[in-house]
Amino acid sequence: MPPSLTTHLLSLTPSHLRTATTHPFLLAAATSTLPPATLTTWLAQDRLYALSYPSFIGSILSSLPIPTHPSRSTSLEWRVADVLIDALANIRREIGMFEEVARQEGWEAEVCGEVEEGRATRCYRDLFAGATGGGKGWVVGLVVLWATEECYLRAWKFARSHCVAQKGDGDAGQDVMARVFIPNWSSEEFEGFVGRLRGLVDEVGVEEGGWLWRECESAWRQVVWIESNFWPDVEGEGQTVGDEVGGEVKGQGETAEEGTKADSVQ
Repeated sequence: MPPSLTTHLLSLTPSHLRTATTHPFLLAAATSTLPPATLTTWLAQDRLYALSYPSFIGSILSSLPIPTHPSRSTSLEWRVADVLIDALANIRREIGMFEEVARQEGWEAEVCGEVEEGRATRCYRDLFAGATGGGKGWVVGLVVLWATEECYLRAWKFARSHCVAQKGDGDAGQDVMARVFIPNWSSEEFEGFVGRLRGLVDEVGVEEGGWLWRECESAWRQVVWIESNFWPDVEGEGQTVGDEVGGEVKGQGETAEEGTKADSVQ
């Protein structure tokens, strides 16, 4: 039996996936060693990223054919719509969480003020905008959504595995990651949500090797590449948020095992 689509995608770019989900930023977050400026840079960009989600989810919903028969609640399309609605509720809560933390920590100007969108953030927004266009419909959009959440789950579970006990009160700006953000994205609830997305992607039954299959591969490569470049630089490793070449989504120099370069966002 051939592997499912998500299993196949997870095997496409193993080294880049590892880079995206074990970045030095995550280790610093787990050990409360992030400089406040680095933390607020990430938080400001993640807030902008989150604010692009409602339009992205809306584009998937608008391309999703909703059945009208009485048994629609068991149909794939209706269950996809259900998880997308949950995604909207989740992102509304998370945007509120970002802004509440910024208020509590005195970071409103840095996080919620006139923040320039980083290139990686812009790459995500462009990817979201094109995910359902060009005849791709809702399936590729759903794959992009699952891919972003899968990467985030893996990243924050990695961070959780390296968390250290706080000694004393410390700097509130340094331990907010362990108090708020790491638990949020490494929780059983979030893992369950990502699992629901993965199950729905696999249930679509995309034909192996076909045009849509290849579009899903391209989308996966783009998500992994952007994610690996989204984290702010720590200790001179990796790239800072927005350090990509020309603002385009381009694959890194991949090995033959990991496929060709990711296509630029259309």
